[in-house]
Amino acid sequence: MAVSYTYLALEEDHQLIVDWFSALPDEKTPNDRADRLLFYFRTMATRPLPLEDKVDPEKRPLVLIAKPRKIRGTLWTDAEVLFTPTPLKTQFPALQKISQAFAKWLKQYDLVFSQKNAAQSEWKYYLEGGIQNYDAELYALPRALAELQAGQYFVHHRASSGLLDTLGKSLQLRGYHVETA
Repeated sequence: MAVSYTYLALEEDHQLIVDWFSALPDEKTPNDRADRLLFYFRTMATRPLPLEDKVDPEKRPLVLIAKPRKIRGTLWTDAEVLFTPTPLKTQFPALQKISQAFAKWLKQYDLVFSQKNAAQSEWKYYLEGGIQNYDAELYALPRALAELQAGQYFVHHRASSGLLDTLGKSLQLRGYHVETA
């Protein structure tokens, strides 16, 4: 199974993640899109990427970063760093070390939700749309933490349109405006 780290971030916070990966001495190729950033650690690869579009992420030294997005006008999605090789340690030990270093770096920020202590989370009221089901641990980067403390709602980045419709109606009852799709 891929190694995943989830966190709350706004666009400004996302740059902290990009800077962390960019500062690594390992040679890597970024591929940036509006919704995600992909790093290919080409010097760790045992063979070149195939020319066709199909690449098995479980067999390649890839790190996928799902960017935080503002959706439905007022909701922010969580973000995720995903080390895709499976198993990671045996295929790419150097990438495993990067994963461990990233985990250590991320832990400098506030842990705002943990499934181990879900009942103790003071922020779970604002974590909707699947976050509490899928995110084992959720950290908040500085700008996102400030927004969370101000009452900003966050949803899982893979929340379906139907779930967001239902959530929007529920949040409207709480007095929180969410745009329809």
